[in-house]
Amino acid sequence: MLSQRQLGELGSASATLLRGTYDPGRALFPFSSRLGDRGVEHTFDHPQTIRYTINTLLGIQRAAQSDGEDPLLQGSGWMVDRFLELHLEQTSNPADLGLLLLLLAEGGRDEQLLSQVVDRISATLESRSAGAFTIQELGWMLWGSSVAARLGAPKAEEVAHGVFGLVDERFVDPESLLARHNLSRQRSRVVSFGGTVYFLRSVYEYGILSGTPRPARLFESGVRAMLELQGPRGEWPWMISVRTGIPLDFYPVFGVHQDSMAMLFLLPALDDGLVDVESAIARSLAWSLGDNELGEPMYGRDGFFAYRSIRRDQLLFRERRFARSLARALVDRPGSLTGGRGVAVNRECRSYHLGWILYAWAGRADQPGLEAR
Repeated sequence: MLSQRQLGELGSASATLLRGTYDPGRALFPFSSRLGDRGVEHTFDHPQTIRYTINTLLGIQRAAQSDGEDPLLQGSGWMVDRFLELHLEQTSNPADLGLLLLLLAEGGRDEQLLSQVVDRISATLESRSAGAFTIQELGWMLWGSSVAARLGAPKAEEVAHGVFGLVDERFVDPESLLARHNLSRQRSRVVSFGGTVYFLRSVYEYGILSGTPRPARLFESGVRAMLELQGPRGEWPWMISVRTGIPLDFYPVFGVHQDSMAMLFLLPALDDGLVDVESAIARSLAWSLGDNELGEPMYGRDGFFAYRSIRRDQLLFRERRFARSLARALVDRPGSLTGGRGVAVNRECRSYHLGWILYAWAGRADQPGLEAR
């Protein structure tokens, strides 16, 4: 399924774990995997399993493209073919369509298929009001259409221009230049780290397409804002104030943010020499290798298993997280870390985490290892 010759230790371990999770009958990777008494137990019936599978296929495809001569990679596109056969019609969320377009465009799929997905994104953009979108949905639509347009997909450039115009006009805060989660009164003050990652990567890709200064300015400004809120051990906070760019709540600190999603903006910034991000990358990876408040590696001790997060060990932590973040946003009070008190490792693994590891690092000479350096 995947090459191990041109993948680093982290990528190779992720590839090996993915081999055992794929269900060819469903053409899906699991939403969640947990270590139980009978081995690894997988969950496939969550609504976001489709999204996670597209995400994982994107990483697998990029890993395959980094070493096309390896026999393990020959025919790896059959998983994409099987997914399209079973799930193309039911893939309808605008974020999922955007990521699917990216998968198909980077995979060199035919114009007819690309046009079909572009048309569905365009119809969604025309039929829904701005207030019905989130920045993650728009970010993935912009990312996918920008790359598809650069690779020659019909009508994709028009879609990319439309999505960027909506993001820049309605979602970007004029002072901080960060993007809102959505346009609702409550969530316009608070944005997640994940939403910000996809916003930054999408404006970066659109900037390459358009060659205009505005997306480049949004990208560079956003990267600098993210560097300011990174925690002392490299932690990326989960909730961020849109207006001020301060961290509102660090928890959960997600492993996928540390080793791969942050790299979706840090590595382009590194490669382009726009901002000094080397220290941020090193500290982000070190956190996953055990330089965190619990002193525990996030990849398991007895065998590779990418743990999901360090989170607060309390009831209703999700509901409390949002309420806490909103209250802090109203008074511009930053959140803080606990120093290891009242937090625990969530030992669940999500397939998309492994997919982002492969996507972010495959083919790079600076791929991370699994031992602290």
